[in-house]
Amino acid sequence: MFKALLNTFILLILLLFNTALFTWCVNQLEWDKPKKNLITSVQAKSNFKPIAKRVITQQPIRPSKYIVPATHKGQPIGRLHLQFQSISIKIETKERSKLENMLKDLDINSANSVLIFSGAATSKDNIPAPQISKLRVQTVARVIYSHTQTVKMFYRPSIKEGTVIIEFFEPLEK
Repeated sequence: MFKALLNTFILLILLLFNTALFTWCVNQLEWDKPKKNLITSVQAKSNFKPIAKRVITQQPIRPSKYIVPATHKGQPIGRLHLQFQSISIKIETKERSKLENMLKDLDINSANSVLIFSGAATSKDNIPAPQISKLRVQTVARVIYSHTQTVKMFYRPSIKEGTVIIEFFEPLEK
């Protein structure tokens, strides 16, 4: 029994060796045929002149001439000033309760629109950080979004540091 298994194993090894030897011989006989490349070399001509190197500097931001379509009409029906701590982006419980009371008093629904203005913010090193202002506005917008989905956010560096102003408007009449 053991001899039969050993002979079968040796026969299999010899068969694999002969197959590998035969494949190698066939590959050696194909010397005169050109080898095919999957990627061929390509020559291209360009009509473009090289662009001169230019140092790119920060361009000043200019006011846009584009007029934003109005999502509201007239004076706001409610205005709320929220005050944030120096580098905090979370609403304090006192400020959050002011906002929720204003939402209840005005009975805001999905047809109303809201504008949120954020003032400048500075980081720990007293460097202006507009990212902090953006995060503050987004935090406030998350609270308002459950009442109305028409929320627009604006960054106004002229507003006092740490202040977020929320204005509520009546819906447009169609």
